[in-house]
Amino acid sequence: MKLDDLKNKTILLFGKPRAFNQEEFAYQLQTLNVALAEGYSDDVSYIVEGRLITPYEQNELDRLYEEGVRDKFAEIDELEKTIIENIDADSLLMSLKLSRDRDRLLSYIKNSKVSNTLFLKLIKLYDWQNEGFFENDENRDVTAALISRFYENIERNHNVQYATLGLMHLVEQTKDESLIEAISMLSPIKNGFSNSSLYPIILEIAKNNATPNSVLKMLLKNGNLEIKKIIASKDDLDKNVQNMLFTLNEDEVNISLCKNPSLDVDLAKQLQESYPDIIAENITLDDNFFEYFLQVSPKHLAKNKTLTKQMQGRLLSLSDKEVTASLATNSNIDENIADEILLLGDGEINLSLFSNEMVKEENLREAYLHEKNYLSLAGNSKTPEDILRKLAYEGDIEIIKALCKNPSTPVDLLYEFRLDQRLERLVSQNEAFTNHIKTENIGWKD
Repeated sequence: MKLDDLKNKTILLFGKPRAFNQEEFAYQLQTLNVALAEGYSDDVSYIVEGRLITPYEQNELDRLYEEGVRDKFAEIDELEKTIIENIDADSLLMSLKLSRDRDRLLSYIKNSKVSNTLFLKLIKLYDWQNEGFFENDENRDVTAALISRFYENIERNHNVQYATLGLMHLVEQTKDESLIEAISMLSPIKNGFSNSSLYPIILEIAKNNATPNSVLKMLLKNGNLEIKKIIASKDDLDKNVQNMLFTLNEDEVNISLCKNPSLDVDLAKQLQESYPDIIAENITLDDNFFEYFLQVSPKHLAKNKTLTKQMQGRLLSLSDKEVTASLATNSNIDENIADEILLLGDGEINLSLFSNEMVKEENLREAYLHEKNYLSLAGNSKTPEDILRKLAYEGDIEIIKALCKNPSTPVDLLYEFRLDQRLERLVSQNEAFTNHIKTENIGWKD
């Protein structure tokens, strides 16, 4: 049904509307100049079958259907969908704001057919009356409507809409910037920084990469040190938010900023004298930064994952054991640079190198010939499967523990390890194993 098919028409409704109460339904029809007939006549364009039809109405419906006007029959859901899709949102919001009609606002918030965009605007108008999400019946209904609408796979999580944990999971799973912003501006959240039951929700808002800068700034003004450090560590952090964090002049916050690869260049220059080692290890390098940290902090610079092959070669050419040892642990080390380090023949450094995923398979197989390398190989996700299986039967508990953590350890081995109470927790923390459990739809208890 299209809007033009409905305007200026007359409808005959049997039963009651579904998405609206009777008063709101009549009001919305009036805005479209749609008349409600008391009985059937040739002027009726649509015969609408609503909910809660009485036996008398059902008889009348059946009679009209048999008399050949069945082409005028329409479902209440179809009619209401057309009405809702064409509501003037600005006029509705203004009307609700001026009238402060709480019951009308609640009816729209609980109306599942309202679009998500309009819903988020409606919920911003709701007065929580200085109470929490579940502290009275109306607040509980609004919170349940919010969670039910946006929670992924809500049908698999019975009653999650009635728990604070459900709201936390909703924030954790969403990538919708407008949803996070709307939740963040709800008064229970804005007033809940000292509320231990709401704090996990605020933490998830701070962690979520979709959280807009306006919300991050609000969190910085009201949040504690933990929240500030979380924000300082976020990927692709906006320059203005970084500057706001810097002006706080808090050491732990500055350290978190320095660990952020997206640290702004100008801020890095201001912080590099105070935190040279941290910045050297984490900043996205350019030639200028590389030359600077090559002089002041080469050992930490060698751990930086944005080093080019040429930069790695420069560091290796220093012939400094500490720098070379750091370079051997770099997960982005160039294969040829790794080969050069192996040729140096330093057994201690090679132990670190054999834990590195960037080392060539042929070098890992050669390392297996020497028992001193077993622990390093057991923890390396690039160690060939046949070697991992051989290591599993060495019996050394530290090697077995390393295998329990290794995402490349064959699943059948992990099942065996899980039978040992000493290893059960380590296996449960192996992400590859837990993903296998989920894929196989097998229950897992943390």
